[in-house]
Amino acid sequence: MRRFSPIRALLGRCAMRCGLAFVLLCSLPVFHGTANAGVSCSFGGPTLTFGTINIFANSTTSGNATLTCNTVGQALTFYACLSVGTGTGGTTASNRTLASGSNKLPIQITGGAAWPSQIGNGTSYPMEGVVSFSVPRQSSGSYTFPLVITIPAPSPLPPVGTYSSSFTGTDFEVYWNTTSYATCAALAGAGGTTTVSGTMSVSATVASQCSVSASNMNFGTASLLTSALNATSAIAVTCNATIPLTIALDNGATGTGPTTRLMTAGTHTVQYGIYKDNAHSQPWGSTVGTNTASANGPSASLTAYGQVPTQAAPTPGSYADVVGVTVTY
Repeated sequence: MRRFSPIRALLGRCAMRCGLAFVLLCSLPVFHGTANAGVSCSFGGPTLTFGTINIFANSTTSGNATLTCNTVGQALTFYACLSVGTGTGGTTASNRTLASGSNKLPIQITGGAAWPSQIGNGTSYPMEGVVSFSVPRQSSGSYTFPLVITIPAPSPLPPVGTYSSSFTGTDFEVYWNTTSYATCAALAGAGGTTTVSGTMSVSATVASQCSVSASNMNFGTASLLTSALNATSAIAVTCNATIPLTIALDNGATGTGPTTRLMTAGTHTVQYGIYKDNAHSQPWGSTVGTNTASANGPSASLTAYGQVPTQAAPTPGSYADVVGVTVTY
């Protein structure tokens, strides 16, 4: 604001009198430097532990990483991009893994429903963003990046061990600015853009595990049961370790023993048995040490021999039963 006192000229008989002009100048403060001067941000990541995973199915865990920023003299909107690199367990950003010595578990890193694509460092996968959030003057605010880590069902099966990876420094950082940019590539390369790093750690445990599968045992079609019907089922066991196995078969839905299992059609039944040998002399049941089968991992293939003995002609129908297979190791 300026004030002026006008100069007035007075003419008298003897002399000229002159007034003085007084000027008061006021100005607003001027700040020099970048748009981020005096502003700071920090970034923190989660510690994610899967525990013992099922190596025959996908495993998922989740957590949050938070970018927190502080303002000084004025309210600001912050623009940010999350960059995730290889981590200590990986080989490339497109082949990230958890490691246990030389053994690897592949992992995928996404932002969940908000960012379902894999998050990268802009080379193999895109960074997440551009995201934005506003912070009032002389205050602090934050943006939370949801993180979802998935271990796809691994192949080949991983050996027993504790697998881990750590993401820090340039492998886990946020690019931020108080100027808006349309893409993360543009924001990351802009003047005034700052990076802040955090740490994310991920770990999982692999224990000795096995899976089992069995084919259907189909006795075909018969009208009279005046002679025995025979059929087989292939049972396959796959493990991630060389371990002794015990394979047990239960009595089915309504059976009372290994040779007195029952296929049913409504209230009608057909008796049958399952055996460990083709001669049908060794019943296969669930009593350990008596009628279970034995094998050794990491893989085993066994044949279950089924027989429908001669019996009274059943009521016409489609007869079925379900037998549970249990592997103990």
